[in-house]
Amino acid sequence: MLQPRDLKGRQAISYARWSSGKQAHGDSLARQTKNAEDFCRTHGLTLDRQLVDDGISAFKGANLEASFGKLVADIKSGVILADTVLIVENVDRISRLNYYDAQKFFGSVLETGITIVTLHDQRVHTIEGYRANFMHMVQSILSMQSANEYSDKLSKRVKEAWSRKADKAKAGRIKLAKVPFWIDRETHELSERADDARLVFELAKEGHGQQSITQMLNTRGIPSPSGKTWAQAVVGEVLRSPAAYGCLVLKGEEVPGYFPALISETEWLATRQRTKARRHSRQVGRTSNLFSRMVHCGHCGSPMVLTSSRKGGAVWGYFTCTGKTFKSTECTAPNWRYDQFEQEMIDRIGFLAVPIPQDQTAPDLSRELEETIGALEAKQSNVLAGIAEADTPEVRKVLLGQADQLARQIEAKRREIVAIRENDARHRESAAAFVDFEMDQEEIKRLADEDRKKAQGLISNLVKRIDLESDSKTLRRAVVTMRSGYSQALVFDSTGEPG
Repeated sequence: MLQPRDLKGRQAISYARWSSGKQAHGDSLARQTKNAEDFCRTHGLTLDRQLVDDGISAFKGANLEASFGKLVADIKSGVILADTVLIVENVDRISRLNYYDAQKFFGSVLETGITIVTLHDQRVHTIEGYRANFMHMVQSILSMQSANEYSDKLSKRVKEAWSRKADKAKAGRIKLAKVPFWIDRETHELSERADDARLVFELAKEGHGQQSITQMLNTRGIPSPSGKTWAQAVVGEVLRSPAAYGCLVLKGEEVPGYFPALISETEWLATRQRTKARRHSRQVGRTSNLFSRMVHCGHCGSPMVLTSSRKGGAVWGYFTCTGKTFKSTECTAPNWRYDQFEQEMIDRIGFLAVPIPQDQTAPDLSRELEETIGALEAKQSNVLAGIAEADTPEVRKVLLGQADQLARQIEAKRREIVAIRENDARHRESAAAFVDFEMDQEEIKRLADEDRKKAQGLISNLVKRIDLESDSKTLRRAVVTMRSGYSQALVFDSTGEPG
């Protein structure tokens, strides 16, 4: 079985995770980060990056969809080199699933070739080590089972605590960390903001959607619960809150009549039904926006949404900045004609996928850096040997300074190699996907006419973000960031406003 000293010279990634906000405000991140840095410093590894899953539980595997899941995908795809060392505090930072499911996942990660170090016991985990010694796997399984049992007991205790809290609330008042903005925190009676909250429901009853309600509240100068401008998500939270008809909900436990009601439960349910009906009617109809949730304003960063207006008997679609619409920013960016934007994007999405030319000198540079590191390490060894044989403290002090300087130079050269390798890996990934992009472009063109929902999904797999900028009414630019990490720009030389 490998020992920590055998990992000298390798690149490392640390992974920190905690499941509650209280841990984040405590020493969880600081402790896990410091321990990883100390390990690398002691055993001669280079800490390349740090990944954090803040407030993510491993009990039900939520972290497998967060930063850790992305890390595993990058290892399997070759974006992260297989000889990388992953440093974690202990195995329960990776998984607190049932031991059977946890060991299967743990084994699949090790099968990629990556090495895992658990700091609490200084163990080095490799697939070769597990295959050579069954007891190594048994030790890990026992740790995983212990972590799972602890999380299971903790989960049950938390549920029981919330149930007791609900019972207390049914019997009287309890201390709440947060109350609706229309409720007075001290008395739990309706506050002076009650009329503002009722207005949200009245507008919804009149048939206005959340976006329209948001715009109307901001236009009237009514402050949001935080005292700032309203956002559509906040309007949605108000409309969904059972506190509107007086119900307190504690982790699924309902306490009816805890708050004074703004509206009746019947009115609240009717509002919910209207909202669902509006959403359903949009979903079952023809998908209008192929770039939903991707488009942002290049001037203020706010999301841009598809709106429509009627001119000359025809309906025209436009991308509109929500910062301007909801008056949450001072943005004055003009609208974008949607139909022309869609056509340009579909016609040129193949161009967006063209890989950036690779620097052919990268392999040579990497080899040169390796040779340089080798020479520096040899020099460092000579200096360290000289320290052991030094006759006076003054000579040892000078040699120690030289050794530290050489260590910094070696670390800097290693970082350069990592950057070269990462750039090379990104290029290979992009180049390998180029043929797929060309096929995707033809498929998108077909689906844009035949199945727009599928076309939207395919575009979402390729494109991460689009920022729309307008230098004038006739010169506009779309900066498109692909999921491969590269960004390209499309120039539009006309707005094509309807006559």
